Amino acid sequence: MADHDKSTTEHIDAIESANNSEQNVPIKHVNSANEEIVQHLQNTGEEVGMTWRTIMAAVSMGMCYNAYLFTLLIPPAILSFINADLGPDPRFTWITISWNLGGAMLVTVGGRLSDLFGRRWFFIAGAIILIIGSIVSATGQSINQMIAGGALFGAGSGFLEMAFGAVQEIVPSKYRHVTIGLFDAASVIAQIMPLVAWVIIKQTGNWRIAYYMMIGFQTINLVLLWFFYFPPSFKEKQAEHGKSKRQLLREFDWLGLFLFIAGCTLFIIGVNWGGSLYPWTSATTLAPLIIGFLTIIGLGFYEAYGNLKEPLFPPRLFRAMRHFTVPMLVMAIGGMQYYSNATLWNRLSQILYTSDEISKGLYAEVLPLGSVLGGIVVAFSKKIGHQRWQVTFAVALQTACVGALSTATIDNPVKSIILTFFVSLCTSINLLNGMVLVGFGIVYQEDIGTAAGLAGTSRLLAGAVATAIFSNVTNNKYATELPKRVGDNVSSFNLPSGTLAQLIKAARAGTAAAYNAVPGMTPAIRAAATLGNKEAYLSGAHLSYQVALAFGLVGTVAAFFIPSVDERKYTAKTVAIQQQDRKALEEKKMAGDTTA
Repeated sequence: MADHDKSTTEHIDAIESANNSEQNVPIKHVNSANEEIVQHLQNTGEEVGMTWRTIMAAVSMGMCYNAYLFTLLIPPAILSFINADLGPDPRFTWITISWNLGGAMLVTVGGRLSDLFGRRWFFIAGAIILIIGSIVSATGQSINQMIAGGALFGAGSGFLEMAFGAVQEIVPSKYRHVTIGLFDAASVIAQIMPLVAWVIIKQTGNWRIAYYMMIGFQTINLVLLWFFYFPPSFKEKQAEHGKSKRQLLREFDWLGLFLFIAGCTLFIIGVNWGGSLYPWTSATTLAPLIIGFLTIIGLGFYEAYGNLKEPLFPPRLFRAMRHFTVPMLVMAIGGMQYYSNATLWNRLSQILYTSDEISKGLYAEVLPLGSVLGGIVVAFSKKIGHQRWQVTFAVALQTACVGALSTATIDNPVKSIILTFFVSLCTSINLLNGMVLVGFGIVYQEDIGTAAGLAGTSRLLAGAVATAIFSNVTNNKYATELPKRVGDNVSSFNLPSGTLAQLIKAARAGTAAAYNAVPGMTPAIRAAATLGNKEAYLSGAHLSYQVALAFGLVGTVAAFFIPSVDERKYTAKTVAIQQQDRKALEEKKMAGDTTA
């Protein structure tokens, strides 16, 4: 690997010298890394066009995206209902945190391994894992079992999220932006599922049916993958790298994989435990937090200087700082904004604004609607051009909206809806453009799985961290404010201290049964306590949005350093041709040679 990186550097220097000689331009003004990328894109792949096999393979990737969105969107939308049924348990947020953590780890592992061994079986494995996760969750009898289901969802989704990279390599390069945009817009199938889930709950009172529905959809996804997705096989990959499976497995960076999984897991556990299950200053919180952080830092040095033959994180990718590393950073910050909002908004809207299951479902659709429309905008990104400014404007507007949400009020749901919609819209523009920029920001297109995996890891891991941080910030502030707010609101009723304590617990639970169990309960007392509960949670949400604002400001600054796509990268060549299209192309070439 070191020799490969050395030869790449020498080649860049040669191009830089040639450009300097031909154009008589000072070396410092020549973007040699970009020239290297352009050259490889123009010489990689074949011009096969958009065949029906390509289209169906892209459809199967779109189904993979929908399949993992099912597992991302439905649980957060009905999380409070699940916790009320199986809990209450303070660890219930781990149902979604475990998804982010599993996805963050497996998308990188799957991306790297599929670059070496071929992608087909990794996608099929991911689809099967999601079916198993859906069964585990549908039959869940405890919060622990639901967390296990969420972890399976994360693991399977990690493999399926490789679709962001895979869909780019199976279409001509000039169609990458429009494909990614339509790819996201087509996710409307999954995006309406929060509403569907609440309709099901209203009609049946049974949240498990939503998970049974997932089982059916995941099965359809598996069937489509099985019949229509045939990317380059290991035999074709082996023709490029010349190594057997045994040799690749022997040379793979297993130590790096262990450090990556251990570091991520420990760090997220520490972040989630702090301030909720244990104090931030306790050894139980600090030990995993510090050890996890140091492990991730150590992994970076190990990957950079370990002279590994098949590193988990190839150092050559990160050397294209503006083309690869900076877009990944901006995407990570976007992930922090979106995935934290995916949990925060649902609970906020349910406590403050909704009155029944249908309204809960409608409010849950605000984030998905923004995401779908963002995909439509990105479909025209190539036509619009200036991706640098598209992303910068999106991140800046997103940050402004997050800041404005810290002024949300109970009596103005329209304001909260509009601001949350734009947070989602801008996040989608940022993330989808970022995926294409990362795909165009690597020299060797055979690394696209690893590149997309790393981008996914940065986004999902940052999202897991943000979800843990914002949940803790919100819940801690809420727990502090709730007794005060409820107490102030019912002070005129002169309730005994014991009754007041019961009333505070009932307000936290928010159920009719909990309120009816309080002695001397009247509609007026219940209304006052409910208002206090809303005020307390809104206070926690305000603080979370203020914390999120700081991350957005960092993202806005970083976005200024993203380069727009060089028009020369929009070639007519396809990097990963479907196996039957490759066979037809070779037969056509042979027939041409025979005729000649």
